[in-house]
Amino acid sequence: MNLMSVYSTPLWQSEYPEFEEHKESFLAVVKEYKEQNPTKETPRSNIAGYQSPSTLQRVEELRPLFEYICQMAFKSVADLDFVDCDVALTEAWLNVNDSRQCMNSEHIHDEVFSGVFYLQAPEGSGKLAIVNPGINRMWAGCGLVSQKNQFTGESIRIEPVEGNIILFPSYLPHSVETNNHNEERISISFNIIALPKGSINQPQS
Repeated sequence: MNLMSVYSTPLWQSEYPEFEEHKESFLAVVKEYKEQNPTKETPRSNIAGYQSPSTLQRVEELRPLFEYICQMAFKSVADLDFVDCDVALTEAWLNVNDSRQCMNSEHIHDEVFSGVFYLQAPEGSGKLAIVNPGINRMWAGCGLVSQKNQFTGESIRIEPVEGNIILFPSYLPHSVETNNHNEERISISFNIIALPKGSINQPQS
């Protein structure tokens, strides 16, 4: 009898190549942005921390980062055999979870790709949890599984690493664990669209 994996879920990871060069300037830029932009009245998912308006993509000093993220997305659509399409970053926002038991609740997005860039992520500041969209939770919680695998695992936990970018399909439910460190966890989240070539008239800003 043969065991087959019918549907696979893509996930991409890359290290921003100019992170060490840009880290301090990026930190200074987002801290100034945070001071100038109060938290959203209704945050997308953030609990007890800071979540900015979705306008961070307009910050000129961060353009090299966003251009690299779009390059990642363009390579990702090639992996998926999307034909003749363009990609664009539609929105980006800042998340700051300090040591006050901050977290992000489970949610999804309505674009093609979503992702996160870790600017400051001390150990224990909260893993990214991505839920298996195809799992029947009766399987995951039946108590009969000795070791969870791709067929029975309810979610994966990804340790944040400074300078890393995680890109995933927007339909995947995801959340962020509680920050148990005494330093801030600072990340930039974003959404990306993919449309037929020529449909995107100009880069999103």
